[in-house]
Amino acid sequence: MRFFLFFLFIFFSYAQITNNSLRISYQNIHFNLEHLGLLETSYFFHYKYFYTGISVYSAIYGKRGGFFVGGITGGLQYPLFKKYYLDSGVFIGGGGGGHAPQGSGFMSKFYTGVLFKDNKFSYGININNIQFKDSPINSTQIGLILDYNFQDIFFFKKPIKNYGYYGIEKITFSPFIINYFPINSKNTSNEKQKNFSILGAEISKKYKNYSFLISAGGAFAGNSDGYAEYLIGISKKIHPLIFKFLIGAAGGGKVKTNGGFIYKIQAQTNFKFINPSLGFMQAPNGIKAFYGGIYFHKSFNLITLGKKKLYFKPQKFNFKIYSESYLSPQRKNNDNKRLDVLNLEFGIYKNKNIILFLNTAAAYNGKSGGYAVGMFGAEYKFKNIFTKISIGAAGGGNLDVGGGLIAKSEVGFNYKNLFFSIGRIKAINGKLNSTIFSLGINFDFYKGIVK
Repeated sequence: MRFFLFFLFIFFSYAQITNNSLRISYQNIHFNLEHLGLLETSYFFHYKYFYTGISVYSAIYGKRGGFFVGGITGGLQYPLFKKYYLDSGVFIGGGGGGHAPQGSGFMSKFYTGVLFKDNKFSYGININNIQFKDSPINSTQIGLILDYNFQDIFFFKKPIKNYGYYGIEKITFSPFIINYFPINSKNTSNEKQKNFSILGAEISKKYKNYSFLISAGGAFAGNSDGYAEYLIGISKKIHPLIFKFLIGAAGGGKVKTNGGFIYKIQAQTNFKFINPSLGFMQAPNGIKAFYGGIYFHKSFNLITLGKKKLYFKPQKFNFKIYSESYLSPQRKNNDNKRLDVLNLEFGIYKNKNIILFLNTAAAYNGKSGGYAVGMFGAEYKFKNIFTKISIGAAGGGNLDVGGGLIAKSEVGFNYKNLFFSIGRIKAINGKLNSTIFSLGINFDFYKGIVK
């Protein structure tokens, strides 16, 4: 954590043109005579030989569908010879699920290996060790790595000039609600799978005639609390519709996804703001379902590297990482031990006082490994004081959240890049109703938006 804070201080103080990478890796961990295939997806910022960023690990093989872990990674890439680099680092985070023996949910990963860099792509192999606190999971294995390397432009102070020579990248942010209608499917208790609903968000980036996207959501209605999905995909506009194909990890909430791998095929309207969609999802030898949903689109033309003279408007964003403690939370087994969750939060300023944000969190301490949260909300800032309200989906870890719909309110204090807050979290149709304390760090940054 100290390395992460130091890196962010240096990075956010000086960088404008940033070296970044997207990483996908796969490792097959073993414990209790079983195997669990974990897919890593990460976004890294590089500074000289060092890098840090956000990582998500998802089960896609085995029998632990619904196993997810999120957190932060810090690492070193040092040139060895020609195009070969030493790649070593550490990940810490929280999560679990899929009825795996993840203990409190705190996961650490240590790795070292070699990368071969070839233009925009890097290929590698490493030896890594993955452990969970208070758990029999302690596994050493080989990991396979694929990185996509690129550059981008961030402003860490409000730019003085509103023009320059840049390119344009189109980013679309889409909160959504989806209702699943299972087709002759059984849940993990061998009972008929009932309809359920998820709340989530999708981010897509346009590239030529296609868009690449990341989608994540969690159940908030339908007695499948704890179900979550994390997918990557591609879409193409064929007037008047947008067609999507997504693959990734899903499970939890007694939804039968076996090892966790699912795919989705979707058709969606292409209106400016509200877009209905219809689709089909399936897990091999598991759930099959039709679904219908509503997507709410907001697109941004952001500046990036390029050679065209452009005028832009600086848009302010915010990123937070913090630990949140639930005091005496209500669980299904009546245990009220304190629960600690790791939160990652991304927000956009609507004006100098109001931030709209997306939050995701997972348990890392308190015997509730597998508990996860996804929320939307708004923050109001006045000098050093702030208040927040949010609503979203949660489940897992034996917490009593009913169908999964939760709400949260907070008040807090900012001091430079540090903050703390106190508040309340409540399940709308469950017994969870707990006081919460939070402590963390936050950073503001700017991106240029071309009208």
